[in-house]
Amino acid sequence: MPVKKRIPCIVLARKNSKSIKNKNRIHIGNLTLIEHTIKYLKKSKYIDDIVISTDDPKIANIANIYKCFVIFPRPKNLSSDKASSEVALKHALNIYEKQMGKTEITSFVQTTEIFKPKRLLDECIKKLILNKKIDSCFVAYEQFKNFWIKDNNFLKRISPFKERYKPRQIKSSIFREDTGLGLATRSKLIRKGERIGKKVTCVSYKDPLYSLDLNSKFDLRLVKKIIN
Repeated sequence: MPVKKRIPCIVLARKNSKSIKNKNRIHIGNLTLIEHTIKYLKKSKYIDDIVISTDDPKIANIANIYKCFVIFPRPKNLSSDKASSEVALKHALNIYEKQMGKTEITSFVQTTEIFKPKRLLDECIKKLILNKKIDSCFVAYEQFKNFWIKDNNFLKRISPFKERYKPRQIKSSIFREDTGLGLATRSKLIRKGERIGKKVTCVSYKDPLYSLDLNSKFDLRLVKKIIN
């Protein structure tokens, strides 16, 4: 029988944050933000290794305690506000595969979406395992509103016009990409510096609680109130 290729989940947890100082190691309840994510990932049926990429020695220490695969220090040019997640993911996967061997599927979550729906990341990974034609599967927020985007000085409708007057019960869904809650993608895409391929599907949720993204002091106060 062929040897099963390992499935890592990469978490990018840099030190600096403009909105909340040392955001990834602030305490929410009894755990730091990075610990909430690690404990969530440890419940996965499919993830073999939790890969923490960081430039923060304290985060690296926490990750080592939980026996994660730690990449430290992450280079400065990959730890700034201007560095894209794609280049940091590529760097992390490259180091991981040099030690653990080539992978077929790589997963990804962010720490800032603290309320993560149970099993949805596993469902994303499962879809890629069962269907080799799928490039990427992410967790998505399913909504039934009318969406618009700015187009020069005016607004352009994103939702199909025919959906405009339909009641919510029969309106077509709009899906907001939430890769921070969960993404499974072919490793070959990460190696090319891409996160999502062309043949894409999703696993959706409807509870707005999961859509909270901790990026401001107001978000932090709100999350703490919900947990308390």
